[in-house]
Amino acid sequence: MSKFCTSCGAQLADDVVFCTSCGARQDVQDANADTANSAKSAAADLAQAAGNLAHSAGDTVKQTFDGVTFDSVRDAMNVDSIKNVAKTKDKNTIIGISAIVIVLIVIIILLASLLGGGYEKPIKSYIKAVKDTDGDALMESLPPYMIDMLEENFEDYYDDEYDTVEEYFEDELLKDTLDELEDEYGDHIKISYKIKDKEKLSKKKLKNAEDDIEAYYDESVDISKGYELKVEIRIKGSDDDDEDTTRLNVYKIDGKWCIADMGGLL
Repeated sequence: MSKFCTSCGAQLADDVVFCTSCGARQDVQDANADTANSAKSAAADLAQAAGNLAHSAGDTVKQTFDGVTFDSVRDAMNVDSIKNVAKTKDKNTIIGISAIVIVLIVIIILLASLLGGGYEKPIKSYIKAVKDTDGDALMESLPPYMIDMLEENFEDYYDDEYDTVEEYFEDELLKDTLDELEDEYGDHIKISYKIKDKEKLSKKKLKNAEDDIEAYYDESVDISKGYELKVEIRIKGSDDDDEDTTRLNVYKIDGKWCIADMGGLL
């Protein structure tokens, strides 16, 4: 019995659908996860289809480009020309329609890319790092400048014992963290979170964060976005469970969403 009720925390058999203690349904999160995975899969398929269509449109443009000018395409983009393009096969109209298709494809791909995790990704990576003692996942949650600093100084401090920074994290930091959690909550540690509130950080606060990083790490970075999050974290083991609410900031630093204040999580 390694399953716990998502509502009251009671220990349950793995195949139980409703909690035997409080009656709450247990497969809601799984259904939500399946829905999210389906959406991501659909977005990936859509992006692939969009890429194929863009390639086809590009071939059409190449085959019909000779002798075409911007003015001739503009003049050919009228209702009658577009309606009759299948019959007339006017190269100017085809070029204009292809250009519109390509613009729409770019928009679709950009929208599909928004399903890739965003500001929540570093939180998920950090929790996975702790739960699975995964050094790669921990690196995914860190800012680029911090990773550079760790890798630059690695040989001076740790290369006699470890081959990589990730290996050091797993053996020295994450393993100890998981051991402490198991001592307090028991085996089969599960960590979940819920974002209770989100506040967009102002440009002034983002600039202050950039200045702080430059002052402490001597690194010039670009922080394009940031949020202050109110996060509820729940830890459950075979012996006990607990939950707490904390606040932490996530930033998009040099194009990567990351956490700059790890202490706010666990």
